[in-house]
Formats: sequence, C-alpha cells, structure tokens
Amino acid sequence: MNLKRLKPWAALLAVIIMIIAASPATAANIDDLRKKQKDISSQIENLKQNINRVNNSKKTVVDEIAELERQLVAAQKELDDAEARLRETQAKLANTTEQLKQAEERVEEQKDDLNIRMRTLYKTGPVDYIEVILASSSFSDFLTRLDLVKRIIEADKSLFMEFKARQEEVASKKAELEEQKRLIDQERNNINQRRAIIASRSGKRRELLAKLEQEKKEYERQEDKLQKDSENLRREILAWEMKNKKGFFGTGEFRWPVPSSTYITSEFGWRTHPIFKTRRFHEGIDIGASTGADVLAVDDGEVIFSGSYGGYGNTVIVSHGGGISTQYSHLSKLLVAEGKKVLKGDKIGLVGSTGWSTGPHLHFGVIKDGQVVNPWNWLK
Repeated sequence: MNLKRLKPWAALLAVIIMIIAASPATAANIDDLRKKQKDISSQIENLKQNINRVNNSKKTVVDEIAELERQLVAAQKELDDAEARLRETQAKLANTTEQLKQAEERVEEQKDDLNIRMRTLYKTGPVDYIEVILASSSFSDFLTRLDLVKRIIEADKSLFMEFKARQEEVASKKAELEEQKRLIDQERNNINQRRAIIASRSGKRRELLAKLEQEKKEYERQEDKLQKDSENLRREILAWEMKNKKGFFGTGEFRWPVPSSTYITSEFGWRTHPIFKTRRFHEGIDIGASTGADVLAVDDGEVIFSGSYGGYGNTVIVSHGGGISTQYSHLSKLLVAEGKKVLKGDKIGLVGSTGWSTGPHLHFGVIKDGQVVNPWNWLK
C-alpha cells in the first residue's frame, strides 16, 4: 500500500469530518448526538466514582499518616525520657565513681598497712607472740598480753577482710555502671530504629498521597473536558429542539435559582404589598439573598426577554417550550441577551433590588400558557 498516495485523501477526509462536526444538528443525526451525550454522561459518572474512590483512599492515607505522626511523637517522647534517665544515671554514676575512687585509695592504704604487718610477721615470725606472752611478770600481766596478741591477730584478720570487701564493692560498682550504660544505649538504639521505620512508612504514605492527588487531578481534568463537551452537545440539541420540536424542550426538572440562599421573604399568593400597603396577588416567590449573588436558569431554554420590566426592575424571562417560561426579576445585573440559549444552571443575572423593591432579593415566577402558576409545583 502506497502511504504517500493516501496522505491527500486522509487530509481531505479530515476536512470533511470537521465540516460535518461543525454543521448544525439535523433530524438525521440528532439521535446520534443524544446517544453521544448519554455516553459522555456515563463517562462523567464513572469519573465521579473514580474521584470519590480516590478521595476515600486519600482520607485513609491521611489518617494513616496522622497515626504514624502520632507514633513518631510518642517515640520521640520515649527517646527524650531515655535521654533524661541517661543524664540522671550518668550523674549518679559520676558521683559513685568518685566514691569508688576514694574507696580504692582507702583500700590501697589498707593494703599498704597489711603489707607492713605481713613483712613484720615474716621477719619476726610467730615466736615473737609466744615470747611476748612468756615474758609476762604475773598472771594478770599474762592475761593482758594474751588479750593484746588476740587483738592484733583479729585486727590483721579484719584488715584483710575489709580489703577483700572493698575489692568486691569496686568490682560490683563497675559492673553496675557498665550494665546501666549498656541497657540505656540499647534502649536508645531500639527507639531510634523504631523511629526510622515509622519515618520510612510515613514517607511512603506521603508519596502515595501525592500520587493519589495527581490521579484525582487527572480525573478532574478529564471530567472538566467531558462536562464542556456535554454542555456543547446539550446546546446543539437544545437549538434543534427549539427549532423543530413542539412542546416542552427542557429537562422537566427545575433547579433552585439562587444557590447561595433558600430564605423565602414572600410566598406565592395574596399578600399586603410591602410598598403600596394594599392587598395584591403576588405572582411568584421572593428569595432573599445578598446583592450580587448568582441567579441561575432553572432549566434549558431560550431568553425571550432581558431588560427593565416595570416594577419588576431588571428582568430575564426564559422560555422552556410547551407554553412554559420562567421569570427572574429585581436583578442588579443582566448577564444574558434576548435570543441566548441557556442550559439549566447557566448564570443569567445577579441578585439586586431594582424596580419596586424593599431590599435585595430575587422574584421568581413561573408562567404556563400565559398564566402565572405556583413555582413550588415546579421547583425540585
């Protein structure tokens, strides 16, 4: 197949498709447009479900990150407590070390005394003790000398035992010091390892959260594009219906005209007019709202009036076909012109207080076959 020969035909085919796409809707293709709009609506619904799924996943991940952060704070507190205990233990051990140093010095002194005593015994021998006893001048002197010898022997024995006890005390204190340091260091290492694991998990959850956010943005981008495509199709279908279809061509379900307020200041029916103080029939409902609040078309239709409308002030009237039209009055600003085709939810004006009005509000009315009817029978 010769691709070069196909290129001009492909270009021509693209032009033909563009011309067809730009052509007004006809009876032949209106069903295709409706089917395409239905398909787009289905895609939008799927995207909304995906966005909800992502939002739920994001909430779960955010909760997990919050829990990990709580664990990190708790671990840090444990580490701070361990550090405080370590400082306290080190202070105590420093004091103990000083005491041990003094004890060792005392042991060395006792060791020297014992060495002197041993050298003396070695030089003189045990006979010296017998000679001391035998050299007694009397029995009383004998007992005295015997007691003295016993005391010397006990003192030597006590000195030796104290030396051994001091040695054991020094060894025990050193072992206690080393064990305390080892346990605290081990505890610190365990806490730091746990903190590292928690921080790693938190980092991974944050990465997942960022990916979910990107996924949500992509879904929202796709939804926004499809919403615009759907709106263009709705306008094209509406234009065809207004030209060719007899009867009502709106959706049949009126939306609320002022999203920012549901406050009703005056109902449909007989009332005392707030300005003229006479009994008059109120041909709609008044919705109190702030000046400049958005006013939306309640259904698809065509603007058949946009301008000043006597006591109603700035007014927009939208025809929905089938003898049904809606009125929006006392507007501070008109945002659509006569002949404009609007979709349900399109912004057509701003709340105001023009005409015979005592404050900012929207007068909303419904007209059927030239007669005013109760708007509550149409509003959803």
